[in-house]
Amino acid sequence: MNTLLSYRRYFLFVFIIGGLFISSCETTVDIDIPFEKPQVTLNSTLIHNTFPKVRLTYSRHILDNNWEFEPITTAEVKLTTDDGQSFYLGYNEESGEYISLDYMVMEGKEYTVEVKVEGYDIISATETVPIHVPIKDLIYNGSAKVDSWSTRDDITLVFDDAIGENYYEISAFYYRQGSYVDQDGNEVYYSDNQPIYLEPKNPAYEQDFFLDGAVLIDDKLFDGKEAKIDFFTSGNFIELENGGEVQFVLKVVSPGYYYFRTTSGLQDWNEGDPFAQPVQVYTNIKNGIGIFMTGNVSSKEMETGTGQN
Repeated sequence: MNTLLSYRRYFLFVFIIGGLFISSCETTVDIDIPFEKPQVTLNSTLIHNTFPKVRLTYSRHILDNNWEFEPITTAEVKLTTDDGQSFYLGYNEESGEYISLDYMVMEGKEYTVEVKVEGYDIISATETVPIHVPIKDLIYNGSAKVDSWSTRDDITLVFDDAIGENYYEISAFYYRQGSYVDQDGNEVYYSDNQPIYLEPKNPAYEQDFFLDGAVLIDDKLFDGKEAKIDFFTSGNFIELENGGEVQFVLKVVSPGYYYFRTTSGLQDWNEGDPFAQPVQVYTNIKNGIGIFMTGNVSSKEMETGTGQN
């Protein structure tokens, strides 16, 4: 009995000493992960008949805990047209963008943006502002019943497509203004402005992601011809008796705009899906990242309560 007890004490002693020895051998190793030099990120959308604006920031490392992108405030930003005009954009602290109020973007012109940042090669990109395409007609085809409680508008948008490769973004908005008298007898004015989600009838125009209700299309099905795009809206707006209006926007966009919006939209849509195929977001920036896009906007309104444009 005493022998068995002695063995137990011996093994307990060895176990404790071994544990102390192992714990004393633990070493904390701090791994110094190298942070590569951040890239210059350029984001700009030039729209016909607006002032040119360019936003510059430094990219963030994937392990960077700072959620805000560091703005670049001391760069030299130059915009050059294909006919030789050049002008510089100055930094505006309020908007955080480089802007010029001495020049307005013009359709049909090719623009090259060049950015000089200390310690970096010249960052540049080139795009052409598309020619304006007006909305030829908006046709209200009545309301379509969704279920026992709701309906949606059936709309056809018509425009003439130019010969060649063209891209379009189509969106719609519901807007109304009104007023009411509050409990103190004061008249209060308000406005309601919300996007309308569009669902194209043609499956060829359907997307696997959302663009705030907008639809991006190319002209492969109607190149150089009259285009008639049929939509269902996300609700019944045209028959509302409240004095509001529905505005449809047809934006002719550059190839860079189309490819960036489709790839970035698909990346957002796939977020959190471990089985989704990785998406490489399109960029056209030389010696940097980001996107340089152009567009030209036309719009047409439909008054609610009438079903007429």
